[in-house]
Amino acid sequence: MEKKLFEQISENISKNSALTKKTSERLINNLIIDKEALDNFVTQLDKIKKNISICEICNYYKINDKCMICEDSQRNQNVICVVANQLDVNNIEKINKYKGLYHVLGAEINLNKRKTPSDIDFQKLISRINKETELILALNATFEGELTTNYIYQLTKNLNINITRIAKGIPLGGSLDYMDETTLESAFKNRKKYEV
Repeated sequence: MEKKLFEQISENISKNSALTKKTSERLINNLIIDKEALDNFVTQLDKIKKNISICEICNYYKINDKCMICEDSQRNQNVICVVANQLDVNNIEKINKYKGLYHVLGAEINLNKRKTPSDIDFQKLISRINKETELILALNATFEGELTTNYIYQLTKNLNINITRIAKGIPLGGSLDYMDETTLESAFKNRKKYEV
């Protein structure tokens, strides 16, 4: 028996990693009930499709083909903050203290989800490093974040660069998504040399 249209749509929307099946069902229900909200939602999705893409250098957002990070000449070109995803960049930018570059990995090593080092383009990060580079490892304080941090350290430790890790303020098991601006600012201010 063929699935109902509602269930098919819900299942497809819930394939997005940020949405559960229940959240997808609620979203669809609200959009069915409120046609104005549906039109607005479609308009916003169309804006994303036409105007926002991923930067080929740092993996952050490009808006109208311009990356606000890579194209900002006022930023310190010798400091690269490594984060798991684009939302981490947004959170760090809110504190308005960090003035270097970013590198978004797009994921952390997660063996439970079959996300191995070969699934993450670490070479893209390595290619951006020179002898003047400070690498700030700002990955989540979770098992996966620590595993990824250690992996990057092993890849870069012989490059004779300054490798630091954001410090206190990020609790073990904490995710940057949930950190307030003061906590993030403290973590950057108190970063320390990373060693295993």
